Amino acid sequence: MVQHLIEQGLLQHRAGRFGDAKTLYEQALALQPRHPDALHLAGVAALQGGDAGQAVELIQLAIEVLPENPVFHANLAQAYLALRRVADANAAFRRAATLNPREPQFAVGAANCLAMLGSLAEAERELRAVAERHPGYALVWFNLGNAVQEQGRHPEAADLYRRAIALEPALADAHTNLGRSLHLLERFEEAEQAFRRALAFQPDAAAGYCNLASVLMDRGRFTEAAAVCEQGIARFHDAAELHLMLGSAFTHQGKILSALATFRAAAHLAPDHARAVGAYGSTLHQAGHRVEGMEWLERALALQPESPDFRHAIAGARLSVGDLRAGWMQYESRPARQRRLADASGPLLVRELPGSLSGKTVGLLREQGLGDELFFLRFAATLKSRGAEITYHAHSRIASMLDRVPALGRVIAANDPLPAVDFHLLIGDLPHALGDNDYPPPLAVAPLPDKLGSMKQRLAALGPPPYLGLTWRAGTAAEKQQGTAWVLSKEIPLEMLGAAVRGYDGTLVALQRNPEPGELKRLVELAGQPVHDFTALNDDLEAMLATLALIDDYAGVSNTNMHLRAAAGRTARVLVPQPPEWRWMAAGDESPWFPGFGIYRQGTDGDWAAAFTRLARDLTAERGATRV
Repeated sequence: MVQHLIEQGLLQHRAGRFGDAKTLYEQALALQPRHPDALHLAGVAALQGGDAGQAVELIQLAIEVLPENPVFHANLAQAYLALRRVADANAAFRRAATLNPREPQFAVGAANCLAMLGSLAEAERELRAVAERHPGYALVWFNLGNAVQEQGRHPEAADLYRRAIALEPALADAHTNLGRSLHLLERFEEAEQAFRRALAFQPDAAAGYCNLASVLMDRGRFTEAAAVCEQGIARFHDAAELHLMLGSAFTHQGKILSALATFRAAAHLAPDHARAVGAYGSTLHQAGHRVEGMEWLERALALQPESPDFRHAIAGARLSVGDLRAGWMQYESRPARQRRLADASGPLLVRELPGSLSGKTVGLLREQGLGDELFFLRFAATLKSRGAEITYHAHSRIASMLDRVPALGRVIAANDPLPAVDFHLLIGDLPHALGDNDYPPPLAVAPLPDKLGSMKQRLAALGPPPYLGLTWRAGTAAEKQQGTAWVLSKEIPLEMLGAAVRGYDGTLVALQRNPEPGELKRLVELAGQPVHDFTALNDDLEAMLATLALIDDYAGVSNTNMHLRAAAGRTARVLVPQPPEWRWMAAGDESPWFPGFGIYRQGTDGDWAAAFTRLARDLTAERGATRV
């Protein structure tokens, strides 16, 4: 009777009906309380049913009856792991390995416990010993790869995962971890292939869809990433991580309303998931729900108080609505500053300055891009007005023009050594250090007279005024970001730009840095008139500054040239993708940072139509007029 009940329990067990199986095992135990198999199997069923504590009690009773069974000890180890009693699990696995040294999984289990306890080098040694004894056991190579990976040796880990796969091609976890190693090595194409194989072998794992979507995101293939996430969500409706990844893909496509709905789902599925809560808050803010968005961002920060990402998001949100004091306070969390602080070889940085700076020297250090340099240097005049002598460590491409800015005092080229000063300050910290809650005008830089003369002649040779400059991309286009993780890209559709300027009563000039092959030819076709190639001027920013001072109008995305246009005292028309950079504000047709600049915004769900319709209308209305 007892054996019959155990056999019936096993049938239920194998069918995944753990509760029913446990009931049958308990019936057997009612008849024979110290039956070792019934005790052990009831413990395993309890573990699989989520009651690890009872599993430990039952399996220990089984071991009291039959202490030499290695499987009992191994399953006791699994129950200990479920309770996070890793040291006890290690001891149980070691006992199992002692009882049956021919079975490699027990020794592997013990080594993995060492890794969980932080003894990675010891775990690696034990796994290598098992591998020598059992070279044909795929899981030992897989787990050895994990131990090596945890120590940061990603190329070696990848080789070990490949060895495991060679022995067991359908080992989905090995394909997954191989993909992760390759992803960390920024070998994105290989990582993508590994993740696709893992998903093919294990389609019922939500993490598989996340992994594949993640590497597609880092390759700039956001539409594909979104499709993968949607496939995963169709199978795993409650997977917050998949909703979070899908929302990120939508955000990178400028589809803010779609991202908002997706992040809302993620935040409600996992209200304690800081990234989901923060993403929802940030997107609420971008979609115009400012107060609610800030509440969610603050909630995310409360969940993860030390997170620079949330502080940076809050900084951008505050600055984009004109809350300068709070925004500059949190702006210390920006990634560029965090990277600079991590560089111990750099000078000691301050973020606060004394009220009186008379007789003091302040060394300003560049950060971020050229446009950011030009933007933040508008605060140098305030610093000088407080008595400071300024030294600026400039990028070599703009050092010569900055040398003509009186407020900057001494300009040092990028490769020259830093002089001794009283304070070193990153330019992005200037507003906070000065306690500035105003909008100083853009930095003014006078073009060189000889450059003005030569560029005036060159423009006159092209055709009649007015002259309209055009750019359509900043950063690196998504589809070209194959070698590194995806970074910020601002881009407008070339077709829409060409249609907006078609028939322009004047002369078109392309100022785009590094245009893609065929883009200029395509723009000429779309515009229906010549577009003159001035793209090489991006290698000579003194000539670019002169050109931007001379041309009558300029339309494009926010880039270095947009800041140079402001430095030359001219206005422009800036096309702002979603989500917007804080300096172009959360909403409105103008920014207080760039008086007179017209802002044309991408719609909250990725639509550019309204922006380009307005741009075409404004260009038509002002053709022949000079913007100053």
